[in-house]
Formats: sequence, structure tokens, C-alpha cells
Amino acid sequence: MERLAESWEKQRGALVIAHPGHELCIHHWLERARPVTFVLTDGSGHTEHARIDSTTTVLARVGARAGEIYGALSDRRLYQAILSGERELFIELVVKLSDALLRHEITYVVGDAVEGVNPGHDVCRLLLNAALRRLEKNSGVRVNNLEYPVERPPDDCPLEDRPEAIWLNLDDAAYQRKAEAARAYQELARELTLMLGHHNMNAFRVECLRPVRYGFDISGRFTHPCLYEWYGEKQVAAGIYRDVIRFRDHIAPLAEALNAYTNAA
Repeated sequence: MERLAESWEKQRGALVIAHPGHELCIHHWLERARPVTFVLTDGSGHTEHARIDSTTTVLARVGARAGEIYGALSDRRLYQAILSGERELFIELVVKLSDALLRHEITYVVGDAVEGVNPGHDVCRLLLNAALRRLEKNSGVRVNNLEYPVERPPDDCPLEDRPEAIWLNLDDAAYQRKAEAARAYQELARELTLMLGHHNMNAFRVECLRPVRYGFDISGRFTHPCLYEWYGEKQVAAGIYRDVIRFRDHIAPLAEALNAYTNAA
């Protein structure tokens, strides 16, 4: 049987990301796969200014299209739902995503990795894992599940996953298109400057989509307390947020709820 790493360009792909702009991390894959793209939030952060339109422009330029979940929640709404434990909202998103993947006849999906840096990223991955489990249980359809690092180096990939990962080494033309797309995304100028300060520019010539081998038990995938708890404490102290999202108080219970739902679905 032909491996996904060798046949992905012949298959129907989907991209599921937490925030607009994440697609830039894997821009060359985006322009070659032209996936149906699902975006959980509008990218407004703690402001009222959404950036989803900039992602729409990126997708249009590469010939990709938006899926049925596209800027569904503001970032504030997402974080409030996490804090409030709104299980029904997240289950509705799982059902909608699962049904859409079936409708589009998707054979492999790429999404944000769990990194313990942003709770929205990790929740997006949990929702995707839940949607894929529901799809397989209810329809017998197994979709290949891949992830890419959002915050870590682009070529971050465990040794055991390297043979099954999709690797793209960008030539000068592809790298230039990727850089131009990033520069044109004005709302991310500050984030891109910080990212370039942490990584060598040439690191972005590599894109790695690695297999996902975990479901809902994500506690061992980052150190504790995780980075978003530390950042949340700073935002609360600055008066930007009222509460801190905690892994054990908020994310772990959501993971357990999604696990229970998909077991029963």
C-alpha cells in the first residue's frame, strides 16, 4: 500500500487550525494541497479586530477554500467557553467538523500540534481528534491525522515519526512566495518578528507534517505549569484578562469530556 508521505498530493486534504495565520507555517503544503480549511477563531485576540479576512486572501491566492467552520468564534468567546466548561459548544463543533470532513471526502487532515503554549491551539487539536474518532466510529471512515509545530521549530519531529511524516524542502521560489505571504499578513507583523527572533530564517525552508499518535491524554506533551498559564497570569495582572486558563482545571476536563462523548457517540 502506498504510504501517505508518498501519495498525499493525490488525496483530498483538509487543514484545521485554531487561529487565522497558522496556515503561513505550512504555506508551501497549502499551495500544493489546496485543502479545505477550517479555522476555529477569527483571530481577534483580546481586541475587537478580526484577522480572518487576511487568511481568506491567503487561501484565495493558492486556490484553497474555506470550510464550514471558519472564524466561528472570537478569541474572547473561545477562552470564555474554556473557562466556563461549555461542553455542548465544543461537542457541536466536533459534530460539525466531523460531518464536514465526511461530506468533503477528506482522506487526510493536518492540524495544530499540542504544545502547551496557547490553550486555543491545544483545544483545536482536541476537537480535531474527537471529530476524527466520531467519524470513524459512526461512518467507518478512517482519516489520516497529521500535525505541524506552530511554536516549535518547523522541522521538529521525533525520530520514530520521521519515516511517516510529509517533508517539504522549499526551493527559492517557494520560499519567496511563503515570505511574501507572511509579509502581506499585516496583523501578524509583531508575531512574525518575535518568531524570526527565535528561529533561523532558513528553518522556514522546511515544512514537516508528522503523524498524530495521541488522542485526549495530552498532559505529557509539555512541561507543567504550561506556558499559557504563566502568560495568563501576566495578562490578569495587567488587567487584560479576568481569569487564568489552567490545564488541570479547564483543558484536562474538556479532554475527558470529549473522550467520553466520542466513546458514547
